[in-house]
Amino acid sequence: MTYEEYMLPVILANLVAFVLVLSSYNFPRFLRVIWGLIFIIAGIFNLITVYNEPGVYVDAFGPPAIDIYQQFINGPFSERSALYVTLIALGQILAGGLIWSGGFWYYLGLTGGVIFMLAIAPLGVGSAFPAPLIMAFGLILMMRKKRKKSIFGI
Repeated sequence: MTYEEYMLPVILANLVAFVLVLSSYNFPRFLRVIWGLIFIIAGIFNLITVYNEPGVYVDAFGPPAIDIYQQFINGPFSERSALYVTLIALGQILAGGLIWSGGFWYYLGLTGGVIFMLAIAPLGVGSAFPAPLIMAFGLILMMRKKRKKSIFGI
């Protein structure tokens, strides 16, 4: 993809990230559902995509990434992209589910979400940078409220 092809998705992702941050502070209960959905849907999308077109991740994320990420993506990752993306996707689904839970597990899910966002930031425009950093901040804002119950009231 050319830089121009990345522009619209990057702008939209950053606008959504700002809305999520503002909403996470003002409406944390509702945003638990949204954040969980974001991670679960992204994980399912990644699972479907990697098994239908595993090479797309190397082509899409390798070129815009920082140097050390490029080396990894074009090296070990390209040889076993289905394995790596499957593990990442399962982590996304797990983080989303944990965000929907309560107590310790809720905070563990948020922490996993923050780590994920920080880990994809070096992908550059491939991750719609700086959207992952903005989203990580939104997840951190979610930690300000104690959540003893899951979104299901359990």
